[in-house]
Amino acid sequence: MKNILFFLLLLPFALFSQDAPKTDLFVVLTLDVKNGMEDAFEAAVKAHNTEFHAVAPYTAKLYYNINGPSGGMYSWIMGPMNYTAMDTRPKTDAHDDDWDKVTAMTNSVSSPSYWSMSSKLSQEVVGAPDSKRIIWMYDIKSGQSARWAELVGKVKKVYTEKRPQESIIVAWNEFENTKVGNDVVIIFPFGKWSWMDRESTFGGEFEEVHGPGSWHNFLNDFNSTINGRTDWLR
Repeated sequence: MKNILFFLLLLPFALFSQDAPKTDLFVVLTLDVKNGMEDAFEAAVKAHNTEFHAVAPYTAKLYYNINGPSGGMYSWIMGPMNYTAMDTRPKTDAHDDDWDKVTAMTNSVSSPSYWSMSSKLSQEVVGAPDSKRIIWMYDIKSGQSARWAELVGKVKKVYTEKRPQESIIVAWNEFENTKVGNDVVIIFPFGKWSWMDRESTFGGEFEEVHGPGSWHNFLNDFNSTINGRTDWLR
Protein backbone atom coordinates (compact mmCIF):
# COMPACT_ATOMS: atom_id res chain seq x y z
CA MET A 1 0.00 0.00 0.00
CA LYS A 2 2.83 2.40 0.84
CA ASN A 3 4.39 1.78 -2.58
CA ILE A 4 1.11 2.56 -4.31
CA LEU A 5 0.66 5.79 -2.37
CA PHE A 6 4.23 6.81 -3.12
CA PHE A 7 3.65 6.20 -6.84
CA LEU A 8 0.47 8.27 -6.81
CA LEU A 9 2.30 11.13 -5.11
CA LEU A 10 5.02 11.04 -7.75
CA LEU A 11 2.62 10.79 -10.70
CA PRO A 12 1.98 14.55 -11.10
CA PHE A 13 5.74 15.18 -10.96
CA ALA A 14 6.34 12.57 -13.66
CA LEU A 15 3.67 14.07 -15.87
CA PHE A 16 4.99 17.62 -15.66
CA SER A 17 8.75 17.01 -15.63
CA GLN A 18 9.41 16.20 -19.27
CA ASP A 19 12.79 17.28 -20.67
CA ALA A 20 11.31 19.74 -23.17
CA PRO A 21 7.80 20.86 -24.03
CA LYS A 22 6.44 19.21 -27.16
CA THR A 23 4.59 21.13 -29.84
CA ASP A 24 1.63 18.83 -30.36
CA LEU A 25 -1.08 20.76 -28.51
CA PHE A 26 -4.25 22.05 -30.18
CA VAL A 27 -6.80 24.37 -28.56
CA VAL A 28 -10.38 23.88 -29.76
CA LEU A 29 -13.39 26.18 -29.37
CA THR A 30 -16.91 25.34 -30.54
CA LEU A 31 -18.99 28.31 -31.67
CA ASP A 32 -22.74 28.34 -32.25
CA VAL A 33 -23.37 31.11 -34.81
CA LYS A 34 -26.59 33.11 -34.97
CA ASN A 35 -28.89 32.22 -37.86
CA GLY A 36 -28.23 34.24 -40.98
CA MET A 37 -24.83 35.46 -39.82
CA GLU A 38 -22.74 32.54 -41.08
CA ASP A 39 -21.15 34.37 -44.02
CA ALA A 40 -20.29 37.43 -41.95
CA PHE A 41 -18.93 35.21 -39.18
CA GLU A 42 -16.70 33.25 -41.54
CA ALA A 43 -15.35 36.47 -43.05
CA ALA A 44 -14.67 37.92 -39.59
CA VAL A 45 -12.82 34.80 -38.43
CA LYS A 46 -10.78 34.70 -41.63
CA ALA A 47 -9.74 38.33 -41.09
CA HIS A 48 -8.99 37.66 -37.41
CA ASN A 49 -6.84 34.63 -38.19
CA THR A 50 -4.96 36.52 -40.90
CA GLU A 51 -4.24 39.42 -38.57
CA PHE A 52 -3.48 37.62 -35.31
CA HIS A 53 -2.97 33.90 -36.04
CA ALA A 54 -0.91 33.74 -39.21
CA VAL A 55 2.39 32.83 -37.53
CA ALA A 56 3.25 29.58 -35.73
CA PRO A 57 2.63 28.43 -33.09
CA TYR A 58 -0.58 30.47 -33.01
CA THR A 59 -1.89 29.55 -36.45
CA ALA A 60 -5.62 28.87 -36.45
CA LYS A 61 -8.22 27.31 -38.74
CA LEU A 62 -12.00 27.32 -38.81
CA TYR A 63 -14.09 24.22 -39.60
CA TYR A 64 -17.82 23.75 -39.99
CA ASN A 65 -19.27 20.66 -38.30
CA ILE A 66 -21.80 19.06 -40.63
CA ASN A 67 -23.34 16.61 -38.17
CA GLY A 68 -22.70 14.88 -34.87
CA PRO A 69 -22.66 16.35 -31.36
CA SER A 70 -21.74 19.84 -32.61
CA GLY A 71 -23.49 19.65 -35.97
CA GLY A 72 -24.35 23.04 -37.40
CA MET A 73 -21.65 24.69 -35.30
CA TYR A 74 -18.09 25.76 -36.03
CA SER A 75 -14.79 24.58 -34.56
CA TRP A 76 -11.95 27.10 -34.24
CA ILE A 77 -8.64 25.29 -33.78
CA MET A 78 -5.30 26.87 -32.82
CA GLY A 79 -2.00 25.00 -33.02
CA PRO A 80 0.14 22.99 -32.99
CA MET A 81 1.72 24.61 -29.96
CA ASN A 82 2.58 23.81 -26.35
CA TYR A 83 1.59 25.09 -22.95
CA THR A 84 4.66 27.32 -22.76
CA ALA A 85 3.42 29.18 -25.83
CA MET A 86 0.18 29.93 -23.98
CA ASP A 87 2.11 32.44 -21.87
CA THR A 88 2.68 34.68 -24.90
CA ARG A 89 -0.41 33.90 -26.97
CA PRO A 90 -2.11 36.84 -28.74
CA LYS A 91 -4.01 38.80 -26.09
CA THR A 92 -3.53 42.47 -26.90
CA ASP A 93 -6.42 44.91 -26.71
CA ALA A 94 -6.55 44.89 -30.53
CA HIS A 95 -6.77 41.10 -30.57
CA ASP A 96 -9.42 40.92 -27.89
CA ASP A 97 -11.52 43.70 -29.44
CA ASP A 98 -11.42 41.95 -32.81
CA TRP A 99 -12.36 38.61 -31.25
CA ASP A 100 -15.29 40.33 -29.51
CA LYS A 101 -16.58 41.26 -32.99
CA VAL A 102 -16.45 37.56 -33.89
CA THR A 103 -18.21 36.32 -30.77
CA ALA A 104 -20.90 39.01 -31.09
CA MET A 105 -22.24 36.93 -34.00
CA THR A 106 -22.60 33.77 -31.88
CA ASN A 107 -25.18 32.38 -29.51
CA SER A 108 -22.48 30.68 -27.46
CA VAL A 109 -18.78 29.85 -27.35
CA SER A 110 -17.62 26.71 -25.57
CA SER A 111 -14.88 26.62 -23.01
CA PRO A 112 -11.62 25.55 -24.68
CA SER A 113 -10.64 21.92 -24.92
CA TYR A 114 -7.02 20.85 -25.28
CA TRP A 115 -5.86 17.98 -27.47
CA SER A 116 -2.39 16.54 -27.93
CA MET A 117 -1.61 14.82 -31.22
CA SER A 118 0.20 11.50 -30.90
CA SER A 119 3.16 11.48 -33.27
CA LYS A 120 3.59 7.77 -32.53
CA LEU A 121 0.08 6.84 -33.67
CA SER A 122 -0.47 9.51 -36.33
CA GLN A 123 0.62 9.71 -39.93
CA GLU A 124 0.35 13.30 -41.17
CA VAL A 125 1.22 13.51 -44.86
CA VAL A 126 2.31 17.00 -45.93
CA GLY A 127 0.27 18.18 -48.89
CA ALA A 128 -2.37 15.45 -48.63
CA PRO A 129 -5.99 16.66 -49.10
CA ASP A 130 -7.47 17.70 -45.75
CA SER A 131 -10.28 20.18 -46.38
CA LYS A 132 -12.81 17.65 -45.04
CA ARG A 133 -12.51 15.32 -42.09
CA ILE A 134 -14.21 12.34 -40.50
CA ILE A 135 -13.96 12.43 -36.70
CA TRP A 136 -14.20 9.29 -34.56
CA MET A 137 -14.43 10.13 -30.85
CA TYR A 138 -13.85 7.28 -28.42
CA ASP A 139 -14.86 6.63 -24.83
CA ILE A 140 -12.06 4.40 -23.50
CA LYS A 141 -12.80 1.93 -20.73
CA SER A 142 -11.02 2.56 -17.46
CA GLY A 143 -7.51 1.11 -17.53
CA GLN A 144 -7.61 0.35 -21.27
CA SER A 145 -5.86 3.40 -22.74
CA ALA A 146 -2.50 1.66 -23.19
CA ARG A 147 -4.11 -1.38 -24.80
CA TRP A 148 -6.20 0.86 -27.09
CA ALA A 149 -3.06 2.72 -28.18
CA GLU A 150 -1.23 -0.54 -28.79
CA LEU A 151 -4.02 -1.70 -31.09
CA VAL A 152 -4.18 1.61 -32.96
CA GLY A 153 -0.44 1.23 -33.50
CA LYS A 154 -1.33 -1.74 -35.71
CA VAL A 155 -3.60 0.53 -37.75
CA LYS A 156 -0.76 3.04 -38.09
CA LYS A 157 1.46 0.27 -39.43
CA VAL A 158 -1.09 -0.50 -42.15
CA TYR A 159 -1.16 3.17 -43.14
CA THR A 160 2.62 3.30 -43.22
CA GLU A 161 2.93 0.25 -45.46
CA LYS A 162 -0.24 0.36 -47.55
CA ARG A 163 -1.43 3.97 -47.51
CA PRO A 164 1.69 6.14 -47.34
CA GLN A 165 -0.06 9.05 -49.08
CA GLU A 166 -3.01 9.20 -46.66
CA SER A 167 -3.13 10.90 -43.29
CA ILE A 168 -4.53 9.55 -40.05
CA ILE A 169 -4.40 11.70 -36.92
CA VAL A 170 -4.79 10.49 -33.34
CA ALA A 171 -5.20 13.06 -30.55
CA TRP A 172 -5.75 12.61 -26.82
CA ASN A 173 -7.92 14.85 -24.67
CA GLU A 174 -5.54 16.51 -22.23
CA PHE A 175 -8.13 16.69 -19.45
CA GLU A 176 -10.24 13.73 -18.39
CA ASN A 177 -13.98 13.88 -18.03
CA THR A 178 -15.11 10.33 -17.38
CA LYS A 179 -18.78 11.31 -17.43
CA VAL A 180 -18.54 12.60 -21.01
CA GLY A 181 -16.10 10.07 -22.43
CA ASN A 182 -14.35 12.32 -24.95
CA ASP A 183 -11.03 10.59 -24.38
CA VAL A 184 -9.37 10.36 -27.78
CA VAL A 185 -10.12 11.02 -31.43
CA ILE A 186 -9.05 9.47 -34.71
CA ILE A 187 -9.29 11.93 -37.60
CA PHE A 188 -9.35 10.92 -41.27
CA PRO A 189 -8.66 13.95 -43.50
CA PHE A 190 -9.79 13.87 -47.14
CA GLY A 191 -10.37 16.26 -50.00
CA LYS A 192 -13.40 15.20 -52.07
CA TRP A 193 -16.74 13.68 -51.15
CA SER A 194 -16.13 10.84 -53.62
CA TRP A 195 -13.60 9.53 -51.09
CA MET A 196 -16.59 8.45 -48.98
CA ASP A 197 -17.91 6.22 -51.79
CA ARG A 198 -14.78 4.18 -52.36
CA GLU A 199 -14.85 0.47 -51.60
CA SER A 200 -13.47 -0.43 -48.20
CA THR A 201 -10.31 -2.53 -48.52
CA PHE A 202 -8.79 -1.84 -45.12
CA GLY A 203 -9.57 -5.26 -43.62
CA GLY A 204 -7.71 -7.00 -46.43
CA GLU A 205 -4.79 -4.60 -46.17
CA PHE A 206 -4.68 -5.20 -42.41
CA GLU A 207 -4.34 -8.95 -42.95
CA GLU A 208 -1.65 -8.45 -45.58
CA VAL A 209 0.38 -6.62 -42.95
CA HIS A 210 -0.52 -8.57 -39.80
CA GLY A 211 -1.42 -12.02 -41.12
CA PRO A 212 -4.54 -14.08 -42.02
CA GLY A 213 -7.39 -13.78 -39.53
CA SER A 214 -5.82 -10.81 -37.79
CA TRP A 215 -8.56 -8.33 -38.77
CA HIS A 216 -11.33 -10.24 -36.99
CA ASN A 217 -9.17 -10.65 -33.90
CA PHE A 218 -8.26 -6.96 -34.00
CA LEU A 219 -11.90 -5.89 -34.09
CA ASN A 220 -12.74 -8.09 -31.09
CA ASP A 221 -9.76 -6.83 -29.10
CA PHE A 222 -10.39 -3.21 -30.05
CA ASN A 223 -14.07 -3.29 -29.10
CA SER A 224 -13.15 -4.71 -25.70
CA THR A 225 -11.22 -1.50 -24.90
CA ILE A 226 -14.02 1.01 -25.54
CA ASN A 227 -17.44 1.93 -24.18
CA GLY A 228 -18.47 3.49 -27.46
CA ARG A 229 -17.71 5.81 -30.38
CA THR A 230 -19.26 9.03 -31.71
CA ASP A 231 -18.79 10.03 -35.36
CA TRP A 232 -19.18 13.24 -37.28
CA LEU A 233 -18.07 15.09 -40.40
CA ARG A 234 -16.17 18.35 -40.26
